[in-house]
Amino acid sequence: VTDEQFGYVAYVQGMMVREKPAACFYMGAFFAESLILAETGNTIGAIQVAGTAMPAQLPFFVAACDYTLIGEEFFAASAYLSGEPDQLGSLKGQDVGKIIVAAGIIIGVFLLTLGTIVGPETSLGTAFITAAEYLKSVILT
Repeated sequence: VTDEQFGYVAYVQGMMVREKPAACFYMGAFFAESLILAETGNTIGAIQVAGTAMPAQLPFFVAACDYTLIGEEFFAASAYLSGEPDQLGSLKGQDVGKIIVAAGIIIGVFLLTLGTIVGPETSLGTAFITAAEYLKSVILT
């Protein structure tokens, strides 16, 4: 049709109004055209599913679409739908890694809080603060 962003969107928008599809799927990188497409689909009454990892476009899809895959959900959806063990294992491994990092952060905050409450001038407070600094500088980096 055209290489121009809004020329292409105008063409697709016109086709959507003429054809009136029952469902519209928007997946991938979107820029200024996200709201135009989503509003057109909403106007014709189509069920809409959108997915993008671009944070600037998420509010438009959330407002105008029935279902929105946000950030990592966009990438995880294909693994979930395909059911391939390798992809599902990769997702589970990433989740375990996130849990470990979150636990490390919580433990570090807890140790720093204890060190501050006990007082950094005491040996126990210094031990808590030193343990938290070790966790931050060696384990979490």
